[in-house]
Amino acid sequence: MSSSPVANVNATDFYEILGVQKNATEQEVKNVYRKLALKYHPDRNPGNNEAQETFKKISIAYTVLSDPNKRRQYDLYGVKENANDFDGVDLSELGGMGRFFGAMFSKLGVPIPTVIGPKVLGQARDLCTGKDETSARSLQPGVWVSDAVSTQDAHFYRIQMRPEWQQNGVIIRCKTFTGSKFKLVLFDKEGGVRMIREGQKKKSSVTAEFYFVPFPRVHIGEFIPMKFYLEDKDTPLTFHYLDALESEGCNSLEVRDHFLCVYGDNFFQSVKYKLQFLPLNDKCREAINEISQLEPSLTQKRTEMSIFQKEYMDIKKKYEENKERLKREDEGILKQLQSRDEAYEKLHQAAMEDYADRTVTPSKSSGGLFGFFKS
Repeated sequence: MSSSPVANVNATDFYEILGVQKNATEQEVKNVYRKLALKYHPDRNPGNNEAQETFKKISIAYTVLSDPNKRRQYDLYGVKENANDFDGVDLSELGGMGRFFGAMFSKLGVPIPTVIGPKVLGQARDLCTGKDETSARSLQPGVWVSDAVSTQDAHFYRIQMRPEWQQNGVIIRCKTFTGSKFKLVLFDKEGGVRMIREGQKKKSSVTAEFYFVPFPRVHIGEFIPMKFYLEDKDTPLTFHYLDALESEGCNSLEVRDHFLCVYGDNFFQSVKYKLQFLPLNDKCREAINEISQLEPSLTQKRTEMSIFQKEYMDIKKKYEENKERLKREDEGILKQLQSRDEAYEKLHQAAMEDYADRTVTPSKSSGGLFGFFKS
């Protein structure tokens, strides 16, 4: 990383503005921000409007990316109008009625972002910095661990990464079969949040996974139809299937101890879960090759669908406009046809006014065949 970073002021993505990777740790984000803040601070650049605007942009980006909860909401939902829009729901601040409605809307499929409480974040920092107040269970490779975690609480685990596992990579998977909400959180060595995954609904479970593998891959967040019905009901859902696709590149775990936690995210009930740490092996090659073919195709398809969406919506707009025009034309033509019939009737009546008294009626005195024969 450069010792003298430069802010990308033309970017709209917060990571690009600060010049950090999406998987940058909290400490890396903080270090880059400090250097940029010193470089572009208004006190160091009096009268320089461009520097002031740059300082404002990097400050907003840092406000979001330095907070694990705001950063996760940004990763999920993108740019909002201001930094406060990235705040999720703190369950500890909700009363019984608030939790009831939150649980009800969540069941209906309305996405309600929640935050990790400060108590758990503090425990993570104590754990990673070697304080004794918090303990963590060690995960053994390939062994499932089953437990239940209370809402707003966390169970901490330790992974001892070995050099031989880096060649093929490792997977960390957590799942529940009760439809519960939870977060799987991995911490950096300072105790800051490195990665968060919310449980996603699969066919038979709710699952969250971390992949630390030597091949580039993508992560696709859960597709929530209700979210798009609420925000953009005019666009067919097909165009949103790949909205949550994000490239992750190649990730690896350093050879050292790593700490993670399972965080209970239900509104009321505890979460029953199973957790596993799984190193990959040479037998995974066939599946890896298949994934390596599918995911670039999906990435390309997302770009294609973005272009197609614009074309589709333009055509749909023109269709709606033409549909409305057709309705107007239909009403207008029928009205003109009616007016035409009325005009012709008026024409006939006007022409008849001069001959109103000359109307011939059949004579009652005539008789016989065609009037030639009389009785």
